[in-house]
Amino acid sequence: MKRRLAAILAADAVSFSAFAGRDEEAAIRALKGHIGAMEPVIGLHSGRIVKGTGDGFLAEFGSVVDAVSCADTAQKLMAERNAAQGEESRLLFRIGVHAGDIVIAGDDVLGDGVNIAARLEALAPPGGVAVSARVREDVEGKLDLAFTDTGLRELKNIARPVRVFTLGAAAALAPAPAPALPDKPSVAVLPFANMSAAAEDDYFADGVTEEITSALAHVPSLFVIARNSSFTYKGLNVDVREVGRALGVRYVLEGSVRRGGARLRVTGQLVDAETGKHIWAERFDGGVEDIFDLQDRIAGEVAAAIAPEIRSAEIARGLRKRPENLDAYDLYLRAQDALNRSRIEEAWELLAKAEEAAPGYAKAMALRAWLTTIGHMFGELTAEETHETGRRLARRALDLDGSDPEVAAYAGYAIGFLEAAHDQALRLLEETTARCPSFAWAWISSSFLSVYVGDAEAAIRKAETGLRLSPRDPLAFRAYIALCLAHVILADYGKVLDYSSRGLSMNPRASLMLRYRLLACQKLGMREEAEMARQRHEEIYPEFRISEYLTIARDNLKSDPRLWSAVVSALREAGFPE
Repeated sequence: MKRRLAAILAADAVSFSAFAGRDEEAAIRALKGHIGAMEPVIGLHSGRIVKGTGDGFLAEFGSVVDAVSCADTAQKLMAERNAAQGEESRLLFRIGVHAGDIVIAGDDVLGDGVNIAARLEALAPPGGVAVSARVREDVEGKLDLAFTDTGLRELKNIARPVRVFTLGAAAALAPAPAPALPDKPSVAVLPFANMSAAAEDDYFADGVTEEITSALAHVPSLFVIARNSSFTYKGLNVDVREVGRALGVRYVLEGSVRRGGARLRVTGQLVDAETGKHIWAERFDGGVEDIFDLQDRIAGEVAAAIAPEIRSAEIARGLRKRPENLDAYDLYLRAQDALNRSRIEEAWELLAKAEEAAPGYAKAMALRAWLTTIGHMFGELTAEETHETGRRLARRALDLDGSDPEVAAYAGYAIGFLEAAHDQALRLLEETTARCPSFAWAWISSSFLSVYVGDAEAAIRKAETGLRLSPRDPLAFRAYIALCLAHVILADYGKVLDYSSRGLSMNPRASLMLRYRLLACQKLGMREEAEMARQRHEEIYPEFRISEYLTIARDNLKSDPRLWSAVVSALREAGFPE
């Protein structure tokens, strides 16, 4: 057995048994959906779920600040999800956080650190967080959170009383104004329910949903909400009229996937979100090897039902080259699932296996090339050898299937970032958004490239287009980073502060975002907040050097000098080492 210090987060659903007593299937679906929504938040805070605990889970973090920040962010996310539910369908969580010695036993964790976190969870208010005094001391001055001291408390099977502090229940954010309906037929594809006997087939059902969304997004005459916004409703029993209002679409597609052995059944139904009436429904049966045909048939029939003038040829023109090897496709779906859960290393390995299974699988190569660019975005600057791998993968993917919009977008951004080939990269991304105007990821990536060449106005327009296509995206901080960059060029530091705050609420470990928050706070005379951002950056990235940032900014990105010179000035003023 091994021991180490760690921060433990214990979460448990309140009144789950009562909910299950009323509707067991809905309760299980809601629980899985909520925990699935929290998992990317945990990953972005550098944590991991250690195990499930019936109607809850335990997660481990290397940093107390990350654990508490994660608890607060997760509760705010749960409040947003519950706001879309009826009173009887809501699930609240209690969360407890403690830091202490834990014992590693295989994949499990034991010890007082775990036991105290579990006892604290029971003391948290529904929708709130309880922490020990030790945790409260560790986060003081590092997080802008107000704790309530509830005094010394006797905890079951814990020898000494523990002083407990609580954060109140997170209030749901005020709903954003309903987006106006686009001037063309608009649709959101909700996550298809996994009806298979194996619960782990969720990734497959999610993959079917994503492929249908992507096929529809390839039709220029449709407006299609991005996957990440639609998936905020996973596991929830919602009124499609509310979904249509929140996402600003006229139609909602929902369905289910059942996989049994080599057989596959996919059902779909299209609902008019204004009236709630079903306007199309169909069931598709086939073998697993028919999965691509089934997905394309659903996309084609949905498109025809929404806009009769759309012909099957429009769908066919947008179809991507699929791998002949179904094992490679399965690995790709698993990689997408890992990426959506913020498991970057796992996604990288699965994509590499997909390439081994199908050596000409251009989309797997292109996505892996893009993964090599995110070190700078999420934390440490990517190593030169990893850059070289990314350049090789991107060029190879474009040679194999550069006509595929997803390949062109992923690989195009990679060569723009890794080779500073901005003209070629912008051309590839802009061709992609012209062909697939509903491809939110491509719009946001194109906004970064516009920043790198100093076109702040184009960058803002593109980022805002990406956010409109994905208005409820929990991982929208990429768009917020692009907006920060653009407003630094324009010296609009109020906007920089606003967007950096939004981005850091989603990913508090994004060191790049912390640098822009530091700059904004300095320019706006917010000295305490600037110091807090500096300390947080130093904690996350202690080996950071200004010279490394300059190398990236000058030699790799060749970005607008107004951008990197303003940031370097702020870093020097804050006292970062050269």
